[in-house]
Amino acid sequence: MMRNARGLGPIVEAAARRVLLLACVAVCPIALASESPESAAGWVEWANEARDSHSFIGEFVYQHGSDIGSMKIWRAADSETGIRERLVSLSGQHREILRGGDSVTCILGNSESVLIDQRQLRRPLSARIPEDVDRLRPHYELRLVGKDRVAGRPAMQIMLEPQDEFRYGYSVWLDSETGLLTRAEVLGPDDQVIEQLMMLDIEILDRIDPALLEPTLSGREEEYSRITNDLARAETDAHPQHEWAMADQPAGFAVQMDRIQQLPGRPHPVRHMMLSDGLATVSVYIEPESQAGRFEGGMQMGAMNAYGRMHDGYQAIVVGEVPAVTVERIARSLVPNIDSSQPGQ
Repeated sequence: MMRNARGLGPIVEAAARRVLLLACVAVCPIALASESPESAAGWVEWANEARDSHSFIGEFVYQHGSDIGSMKIWRAADSETGIRERLVSLSGQHREILRGGDSVTCILGNSESVLIDQRQLRRPLSARIPEDVDRLRPHYELRLVGKDRVAGRPAMQIMLEPQDEFRYGYSVWLDSETGLLTRAEVLGPDDQVIEQLMMLDIEILDRIDPALLEPTLSGREEEYSRITNDLARAETDAHPQHEWAMADQPAGFAVQMDRIQQLPGRPHPVRHMMLSDGLATVSVYIEPESQAGRFEGGMQMGAMNAYGRMHDGYQAIVVGEVPAVTVERIARSLVPNIDSSQPGQ
């Protein structure tokens, strides 16, 4: 998954004005420029609504550390069936990613690392847009940068600036006619770009042919692997030997999920805790030392950092698109929880 690694993821508050604005998109998109949001927060709120309202076909480039690639995406937004996506690699090894509901399926060559591809491609483009703007404060400051162009279309650039060392900054470009995210950068210290993606071409459509959302990669079993991660079915009835709590996680990060899951490629259930500050997400995986490969210390790939720690006969691995200091602090804050009535709290 990362350099030197061995062995080893919306609540939209819609105002009446935004609903009327989205209705206008369908009949007069050009007129939107005069009714664009006036604040950075307003643009982000509009982007939240837009990601569930538009279907499109597009091509984009992405960069994770030293890895640069390109992909084509078919994205269908349907009020009844929800969001479905298919992504196909245009460079490097053949890869195909299918998303729908809580399920993500990766089809890739057996010579590749499944963990790398799941890590790089599991998050949709729209995941770069926070769901609750109010929750970001006081840990991020939102501001308008100004007008720009992405994929030949007018866009507005928004900055989400971190207010401490425990999170990255983000720069996002939102399409001026639809509110869709068309470009995003993850920014480290001194605004260094450590991860980015950008649409090169995008075609907004009323409907996507369902046949275009079906997988096209096929071949012999030894040529391709098909890995499906279904979050809705991943939870097991296994009883944990320990409950765990966070004693001193960075301010703003709260536990959003704590469950025992059967993860793809792992023979034993693993405790999976997920934390978020409203924008950045961190996963914590805990399993007995006897069934885990030993991993201690930190490692990095692009914006992704991980930190492993052995504790009380257990292996804990913390991973997320956050600075190294954040995953280490969360790992070191893990303690067995005596009160098992509130797991993960």
